[in-house]
Parts: sequence; C-alpha cells; structure tokens
Amino acid sequence: MSLPDLSKLAPAGAQKRLLVGLLIVLGLIFFLSAMRYFESEETGMKPAVGLMTTLPLQWSEGGIEADLAKGAKAHPAFVRLQRQYDVTPLDNFDNLGTQKFDVLVLAQPRALTPAELLTLDNWVRSGGRLLIFADPALQWGSLYPIGDKRRPLFTSLLSPLFSHWGVELVLPMTEQQEVVLFEVNGLTLRTQTPGEWLERAGGVGGTCEILNRRILADCKVGNGRALLVADADLLDTVYWEGQGVRKVTGTDEFPNLKWVMDLLASLQNATESKNK
Repeated sequence: MSLPDLSKLAPAGAQKRLLVGLLIVLGLIFFLSAMRYFESEETGMKPAVGLMTTLPLQWSEGGIEADLAKGAKAHPAFVRLQRQYDVTPLDNFDNLGTQKFDVLVLAQPRALTPAELLTLDNWVRSGGRLLIFADPALQWGSLYPIGDKRRPLFTSLLSPLFSHWGVELVLPMTEQQEVVLFEVNGLTLRTQTPGEWLERAGGVGGTCEILNRRILADCKVGNGRALLVADADLLDTVYWEGQGVRKVTGTDEFPNLKWVMDLLASLQNATESKNK
C-alpha cells in the first residue's frame, strides 16, 4: 500500500499531522486484526477435557431456576477449569471412543456399571489419560440429606476399577480433624477427611506408584496413564479460595487448584508427546 503525495495536499504542518493520523489508523487496524487472530487461535487450541461428576460444579443444586437466575455462576473450580480447557460434561461413556479428549476427569462420579468400567479401562489402556478424584468420605455441603440421589456421593464407588489396577482407597483410622493441611510438591493444600491409597495384591490391570503422602496414585495402564487422587473435597472453595487473603492479594489462600492444574498439565503433556 503506497501513501499519497502529501506535499500536494496540505502544508507541512498539516502533512505531518495527516501522516501521523494515517499511521495510527494503520496500526489500529493491524492490532485489531492480530487480536482477532490470536483470540480465534486460543479458542481453537484449548485442550479437550471430558468431565463426569456428581459434584455441583457446572450446575448448582438449586435446580434449573437457580441456574437460570440473574447472576448465576458455575462453581469457581469449574470456571477455572474452563479458562484453560474446552470442557464437555459427560453423563455416560457411549461416545467415549469417538470423542477426542486430551484428558478425562472423573470427580466423585456416580456408580458405574461393569460395562462402563470395562469401557473406561479399555479407553485408558488404548492410550487415554485419566484424572480421578475419589473421596472415601465426602464432606461437600449439600441441600439434600445423605442418601438422596441429588446429593453428591458420600463415598467413591469405583473400587472394582481400583482393585483391577492394584490399589485400594481407604479412610485412615485416625481422629478426623475439621481441616487437614498437608504438603504436596512444596504446596500446602487444605481439605477434610482425605483418603489414602494402599497397594493391593492381585491387581493385574495396571502398575501404580503411590506418591505424596499416599493421596496420589500414578498408574500405568496399558498405553495410557491414570492419576488417582484420594480426595474430592479439596476442589471445594471453602478449602482454597479464602476470604480476607483473597480480597487483599487477589490470589487463592491455598494452592489446591494449582496442584490440580499441575496434574492436568502432566497428563496433557503426556498426550501431546504421544501424538507427536
């Protein structure tokens, strides 16, 4: 693009102002085009995550009226997940073979049928990456009493899968404190009634390494990998978001979600390396 001969159009002072104006306009056009390009690239490049959970993460327990009410928001943990991932909520595994997920997340999911457990095991075995939050004694607040189907499961019901992979989820037989602090990879996490992983003899479906004070099991399952977290309460805001500290610093009081994101990144990186 060539600029017109400004010397024929206006005096020297006006020429300079006109030239500056043209440069500003061209710069603005370039900037807006670049922003649209990178925005579309970012949207298209988000890794895909499938999410199955009984926790009120995407939807509240207040029903459709509460979810459609003015100002209604998803749980902050779900919002944080959506910033970095393209999240698809799942009710079943009917299309698991055709949907291309970088990582599949199960957060205190419903009871799975034997056929669903087999589907999940085969998916991981064929190269899938799985993150499970399995709580032996969930303390997540709920509008509904224990036993109500609308309430998140009190305890994980994935024992057959864990046994097949050679681990067992247990609740330590110690006096349970209202809040538990523990160190993981230099991070101080906060939760309540966390479980532990124990080695289980006879597991033939995978090889698991138990880490981080037994709250994490890293399992090699065929060509895939599964990270198992013996807790789900750590996702709830009451344990990590904070009040006064967050208002002053704008950061989380405890880095629970940072650890979760680190686990997801570890699985995502493994997926990308496999696909290269």
